[in-house]
Amino acid sequence: MPLFEGLTLAGGERQPMWGLLPGEVRMQPRLAALGPQRWATPRGDLRGHTFHYSLTESPLAPVAQTEAASAYGRPEAVYGQGPVRASYFHAWFASHPVASAGLFLPEAA
Repeated sequence: MPLFEGLTLAGGERQPMWGLLPGEVRMQPRLAALGPQRWATPRGDLRGHTFHYSLTESPLAPVAQTEAASAYGRPEAVYGQGPVRASYFHAWFASHPVASAGLFLPEAA
């Protein structure tokens, strides 16, 4: 959330954030997403989950997208610009150590 330009609280007040990625985050009065997820990275599948009360709007096209592991979930976008990556997906690094390490390596590695 802090990587984007601004955060609008549930009451409507906007707070400026770091601005490393273009876009806005808006808090919702209800849970926006919850559940297990899978991200098919070039080095293997990472497992994890999502849990958030906000929604993100960005002009960036996602560099990747997770897959919900249950019928009640929805995919999560993975945004990227340069070396910065942002997503509501919370990876369990132990689910695939090689894929996890790949998140911190240059694209060509």
